[in-house]
Amino acid sequence: MRFLLDTNAVVAVLKNEPRVHTRIDELAVGDVGMPLLVLGELLYGAHRSARRAENLAAVVTLRTLFPVVPVTEAIIERYAASRAQLAARGRPKADFDLVIACTAIEHGAVLVTNDAALKDGAIEGLQVEDWLE
Repeated sequence: MRFLLDTNAVVAVLKNEPRVHTRIDELAVGDVGMPLLVLGELLYGAHRSARRAENLAAVVTLRTLFPVVPVTEAIIERYAASRAQLAARGRPKADFDLVIACTAIEHGAVLVTNDAALKDGAIEGLQVEDWLE
């Protein structure tokens, strides 16, 4: 997998954002996936939405388009080390954001995100692209 989508990038797919769709259409099947925690955030949002059934169905469809990348022990070890390093430098990140970032790093993938906290260069080894810019 070359790219992993952060939650805001997947939401852009759901909203038919042309800039994101154009990039995805240029890639081969299997080049794009989403971390397990992104799936969790999407399901949470669907359950809280006014159009619960419709949004849950959309998430099911997304799971067929983008393979879900599980959280592994290696990802958690990278998360712990990264969290400690960021805290020591006074640059903490939200736990879910950091696990998502570590998932991308561990898989050698570029994280597609519009999240300024992930694009700030503080997470060592994280490569990001913002397809919404």
